[in-house]
Amino acid sequence: MIETITINDVSVYSGYSYIGYCKEFVWNLKTKQGGDFIFKGLVCEYDFEEMMLRKDLLLRTPDNIEYILEDFIITDVSQIGRLLGSGKSIKKLESSFLAVKTFIEDEKIVLSKETQLEAFKAVSDVVHQVKNDAVINGEQTRAVTRTLVDEVLQAPDAIMNLMDIKSFDDYTFTHNVNVAAIALSIGSSMGLTKDELEELATGCMLHDVGKIKIPIDLLNKEGSLSDDEFVELRSHPRHGYDILVKSRGLSEESRLVALQHHERFQGTGYPAKLRGTEITLYSRICSVADVYDALTTDRPYRLAMSPYDAIKILTSGVDRHFDPDILTVFIRKFSLYPAGSFVRLNDASIALVLRNNPESVIRPVVKLIKDSSGQKCSERIEINLAESKGLYIVGQASFAEAKTF
Repeated sequence: MIETITINDVSVYSGYSYIGYCKEFVWNLKTKQGGDFIFKGLVCEYDFEEMMLRKDLLLRTPDNIEYILEDFIITDVSQIGRLLGSGKSIKKLESSFLAVKTFIEDEKIVLSKETQLEAFKAVSDVVHQVKNDAVINGEQTRAVTRTLVDEVLQAPDAIMNLMDIKSFDDYTFTHNVNVAAIALSIGSSMGLTKDELEELATGCMLHDVGKIKIPIDLLNKEGSLSDDEFVELRSHPRHGYDILVKSRGLSEESRLVALQHHERFQGTGYPAKLRGTEITLYSRICSVADVYDALTTDRPYRLAMSPYDAIKILTSGVDRHFDPDILTVFIRKFSLYPAGSFVRLNDASIALVLRNNPESVIRPVVKLIKDSSGQKCSERIEINLAESKGLYIVGQASFAEAKTF
């Protein structure tokens, strides 16, 4: 039996990129492997070929109900404003939301799935408002960040779980939420007040809003950029600040994060080549969180780095790119082996990092996943490597090596 879903007045997105609008979208599920669809009355902001480059799309109704069209292929473009194709599935956003970037079993995590989804939707609403030339409702974002702050403060030593919604090939939605979570972890370790943490998280949630003004093909371009493309890409901080200045309910400190998050501690960044404390504290924190999440996330032009390799990259920029005091707090909080990552011990066993030891960044507290013979550990065994003379980390381990199913 064919299952039909009809969605009217649909805005079509891919991550931060607004693709277009269609009067009616019809989905016919034919088999477990997928179905066919029709976009009727489609008007694209770009040429329709832009859609053909996408893997998955976000379909948003006027009532803010959001669907993910997964693994689609355009099969017929013979009629103007009418596209036919096939796809794997269409799901409401809630049913396909993945809450955790790393494989974490039976461990307390910092952010609940519900909070992550609420934050994700807040960023989505901002994009929708900007695309429609509406004034951003900053209070909505601040309300979400208050929840983020509460959860981070309630579980300061829990594993930092980051979103990884693979249904979007433009990662900017989730990146903003991840950056806010990482920045909060840094800020709380620095002793910022709750009000300061809320301002910090709000700024980080909106730090890349200026990318809405940058063409998607430029954001995801593989290979080197031309001089003109480089200039255009570097314009997004000013675009973001200009957008946020018009918004309601945001402090100037939060707005400045959008403007300054690409400034570098020794004055080599952009757009103003600010140095040291000329860059606001929130912006200096955001820059560390921004680069770390970008390095550990798959992008069209490169695969994600491991947390270990990403932190090595960050530390190579100490005193040049990042505030060394903030970077020190970050490393003590996340360690060279961040909570939620897998490591191999010197006896060939595999362990999950639970939390780090601030005074010994290479000797965190771990939980054994597999013993030295490669067998799954049937009992919970925690080891504080700072107190274990016989065991130590010899390297990172992959998800494939750690999985027990």
